[in-house]
Amino acid sequence: MIFNTFTKIIRLTPFGRGAVASTLLYGPDALEILQRHWTGQKLRVADQPLFGRFRLETIEQDEEIVVHISNRNEIEIHSHGGEMVVSAIESTLIQDGACSVSWQEFFCPNETQRELALRFLPFAPTERTAQILLDQYNGALDREYTEIETLKDEFIKQKRFDRLNENAKVGKHLVNPFRVVLAGASNAGKSSLFNAILGFQRSIVNVIAGTTRDVVSYQTALDGFPVTFYDTAGFRETQHELEQQGIERSRQSMNDADLLVWVIDLTVPENEQPNLPATENITENILFCFNKIDLIDSITLATWEKQTVAKNKLIVSATTGQGLETLLEHIIRRLIPNPPKPLEAVPLESDLNCSEQLFYR
Repeated sequence: MIFNTFTKIIRLTPFGRGAVASTLLYGPDALEILQRHWTGQKLRVADQPLFGRFRLETIEQDEEIVVHISNRNEIEIHSHGGEMVVSAIESTLIQDGACSVSWQEFFCPNETQRELALRFLPFAPTERTAQILLDQYNGALDREYTEIETLKDEFIKQKRFDRLNENAKVGKHLVNPFRVVLAGASNAGKSSLFNAILGFQRSIVNVIAGTTRDVVSYQTALDGFPVTFYDTAGFRETQHELEQQGIERSRQSMNDADLLVWVIDLTVPENEQPNLPATENITENILFCFNKIDLIDSITLATWEKQTVAKNKLIVSATTGQGLETLLEHIIRRLIPNPPKPLEAVPLESDLNCSEQLFYR
């Protein structure tokens, strides 16, 4: 017997292994479909859970499950959390005419800002971004639009709209992290700086130039906002094909960056430093970071400190950590110059990609 596809299967718990998995069977044929594979207490609408066994037709074995039937059209199925079991339950139900949909499609078919906030909330990587999403779910943006409509002063109204546009840039990165790329000449200390920022060795460090051949990344948080740092292959003249490919990937990473940190080796004379590569669409948001101050004598260092302060550039030591905290402060303020305040409206976009965030949970 084939049932109509108005009956849906929705996973309520995330993909992956767990102690218990919950699935919702929803639609006009939900009870009839479940009944075909059920052995146990009589299926009925009840306040209490019902215990029984579900026949997994695809692997020809029974699985103990608990169900809760709110009404004939809405049944929660609680089973072992292993992916094989959950997939087998879904496959069995699909064979009887049900269709599988994501919880986003089921709960938010035509999303408002509040519904978007609800959809993104499980994927918020930090407490701060979760709080901003909660504020939007509780109607922060709706309230802001209502207040703006009542304003008679066009200048103030425009300032409020400008602030919304500023916060919209933050709204793009409540789930998807900002991209910060460390780039520069070979052996400038990019990998050492990358490791120092993260607090552990993620990239291989070696005195031999050209050690980094590919883009290495890692997600962390700055001031409560998600940031992915990228360590890239150094720029230099080389005939090595593999290293040339790494340099080309560095160039592409720079194009895609929200912020570029151009790392410069203080021990190398200025006339031997490579120029910032001319690439298409390269970010205009650039920080110049002078590394290896631990290898500079005090007189030269004092001169550099005056120059870098005057030019708003940064000096650090990836080895000793000197200047690292200041660098991180500059990075987050370049990304978010004026962070949203509690309860402030932050517009969201519906095309945020939450799927990758499952791997960070």
